[in-house]
Amino acid sequence: MHRPVLVAVLATFPAALPIALLAVRAPVPLIALAMFGSGIAADVFGVLWATTLQREVPEAALSRVSSYDWFGSLAFAPLGLLVAGPVAAHLGVGRALAGCAALIVLATAAALLSPQVRGLRAPRAAPGGEAPDGP
Repeated sequence: MHRPVLVAVLATFPAALPIALLAVRAPVPLIALAMFGSGIAADVFGVLWATTLQREVPEAALSRVSSYDWFGSLAFAPLGLLVAGPVAAHLGVGRALAGCAALIVLATAAALLSPQVRGLRAPRAAPGGEAPDGP
């Protein structure tokens, strides 16, 4: 994989699909299939992100960077849960779900605007198939 962060970010787009399907009241088997695909995409993201962090962040800072990453990833989850009910009550469940799906697409597209996301390349494998040492 030549551009792991780019592929990881692209793998977040499918997270919007099951939510959008819920918004339009799609058949349950279709929603389940979309969720299955979204779960696979989330695993791809997780593997590429964790591998890139380990490769690009110096070992002495990896624990701290990883903790900031998890904090940033989870910090707003309680706020989202807090506003989900009132937003759904005000807009309706379908519109709230559609808005959530749109936010996922917009946030993912915004991440693609970063040159670092698009440009970070994995090191080339050394002869014999092993990755070179160091970042």
